Amino acid sequence: MRVKVPAYLAISFAVAILCGLAAMYATVPLYQSYIEKTAYLAYLETVETGPGSVGYDAADNTPHAASLADIRQYDTFALEVIHYKSADVVENQRYYNLTLPNGEVVIGHLSGDAHIQGIGTTESGDALYLLPVGRWNTLNLPAGYSGALSGESYADSAHFVECVGDECLTIGEFAIQQTGYKIVSKLWIAVFILVFIICATILKRRKKARQAAQGK
Repeated sequence: MRVKVPAYLAISFAVAILCGLAAMYATVPLYQSYIEKTAYLAYLETVETGPGSVGYDAADNTPHAASLADIRQYDTFALEVIHYKSADVVENQRYYNLTLPNGEVVIGHLSGDAHIQGIGTTESGDALYLLPVGRWNTLNLPAGYSGALSGESYADSAHFVECVGDECLTIGEFAIQQTGYKIVSKLWIAVFILVFIICATILKRRKKARQAAQGK
């Protein structure tokens, strides 16, 4: 069975589609230009990446830390360790036991793909490793936590070495995370619906007016 669509609905649909596409083609380039020339550049200024930044390789001027005293001395540092072993996963973050050259053990947070460099051996012959640049942060464990990180073997169990830093988003990744992207991507739908309703209402009224005039 064929369904006959009223002419005013077909016309309204066509006009609404054209208006929706026009809105999309008008707003998308403006949004892209805003992202490229303003928003993304501002974002890059807030992200710390590259050598010397937390989570990345040490720069030439990055201080090395080999003891708890060294760690507490610097804002950021590259930590030298002789052992690093996974200790526990808490709230989707993997923490490690980091053994320093002097035997002290501290807690560290490393990413799964952390770049750990072998830098020789200690005077006693232990292999020596250099971690990505880190920062000394307060350790906030969930209430009631009683796992490995609550042990008494740490030189300082209230803090940890944060070796995971900022991850720089590509311009495409940044763009789709913005509120403006959701607005722009759905604007054409809103325009389509609004234009369709308005056109259908106007054309239907005109049709009824013509029919009323013809019936007189």
